Amino acid sequence: MNKLTKILIGAIALLHLGVLSLEMFFWSTPLVQGKFQDFTPEKLAAILAANQGLYNGFLAVGLIWGLWDKQKSFSIWIFFLSCIAIAGIYGSFSLGRPCPSNSNCSSRDWSTATASFESECN
Repeated sequence: MNKLTKILIGAIALLHLGVLSLEMFFWSTPLVQGKFQDFTPEKLAAILAANQGLYNGFLAVGLIWGLWDKQKSFSIWIFFLSCIAIAGIYGSFSLGRPCPSNSNCSSRDWSTATASFESECN
């Protein structure tokens, strides 16, 4: 890979770190919210859901890629499954439910949440 390619990839990575910061830490600031004044809450929710769906599609494609790549499949699966696990854990805690919604565990009791989830999966 030549130097220009690495510089461009690094710039794209930095751009995405900026978007991550904007979406995770500065979303509710007036600067960001001012950009969405013309959208109804329903339209904004639909746009955000479509964006999340696209990212989930990328994760699925990554796992499928691991099925085809015989030499690097384990590394590919570990990376994409780790991404999925981290996103799932973050999502469940940000919603205040680190366990299935129909179970009776508190958000602070991870061992109960894990046991409850495992029993529902079996």
